[in-house]
Amino acid sequence: MGWGGLGFGLIADRVGRVRALTLATALVGGFTLLSVWATSWPMLAGFRFMAGMGVGGVLVVTTIYLSEIWPEQGRPVVLGLLAMSFPVGIVLAGSLNLLFAQWRQAFWLGAVPLVMALLVMKLLPESARWKNARQTTASDRQSLWQPQYRINVIQGSIIFSAVLIGLWAVFSWTPSWIQTLFTSDVDARQARGLTMMLFGMGGILGGALSGFIVNRFGMRRTLLCTFASCLLACWLLFGTNRTFSPIIYAETALLSLCFGISQGTLSSFIPLLFPISIRATASGFCFNIGRILTATGVFFVGSLVAVFGGLGNALLFSH
Repeated sequence: MGWGGLGFGLIADRVGRVRALTLATALVGGFTLLSVWATSWPMLAGFRFMAGMGVGGVLVVTTIYLSEIWPEQGRPVVLGLLAMSFPVGIVLAGSLNLLFAQWRQAFWLGAVPLVMALLVMKLLPESARWKNARQTTASDRQSLWQPQYRINVIQGSIIFSAVLIGLWAVFSWTPSWIQTLFTSDVDARQARGLTMMLFGMGGILGGALSGFIVNRFGMRRTLLCTFASCLLACWLLFGTNRTFSPIIYAETALLSLCFGISQGTLSSFIPLLFPISIRATASGFCFNIGRILTATGVFFVGSLVAVFGGLGNALLFSH
């Protein structure tokens, strides 16, 4: 998914937002559908990798496209809702186990993105702001590593990476931390399930609310307050609990809500750091270099347990 976001950001700046979105959506649908006929796990892994590249492209290009065509007042709201759609999709994908007895049957749903790709190509208008930028700037000669853009690329990548590493460290390791607070595995299993449900629900709600909060308080103030709230919620959750109590559910909900707001707000903030001519390329880099770093960074939480004397302290340090 990370490599797809990087590549399709570059494509969107070169050939247009709608064409890039059409290609990315078709890639998702085509390789998801091919998974029906996979005859070995390496073949299935290859098909899923290619579909994941398409998903990464869809995430980047839809964010950039909406940021350019939507009226300014409502833009943070629609981008917050877009950020919310990713965890909603994860929840819906997990529910497919209840609908399909065989895993191959689920991949027939790849026909849906293929139809969507045709609709995108036929119905969506190209971004007028991108077309104007192509006519008025020499975008082929611009690079996100030029001096005037380099600092924003570095800052955007660091901010987004820091949030993602903290998010996925908590998401990946909190069940293990919950386990350490119990002596009974039966009670721990129920608590783990409830906390993970709260993480998902809080992230969805936070993403949905983020646009309204940005419109009320502004982009920078929202980000600063949300980051401070994340730190406070992490300290409350991992720094003050040595045994399990119901207050952990409330603290988990607060932390996940802050994460959701930060993700929705950053979806609006990052693209605004760059001119339209390189916006998709630079935003794709910031979003997806963070995902690539996160994929490796969360594994170091395990080694931090020995350094900080406990999983709770290691999770607190990751923020």
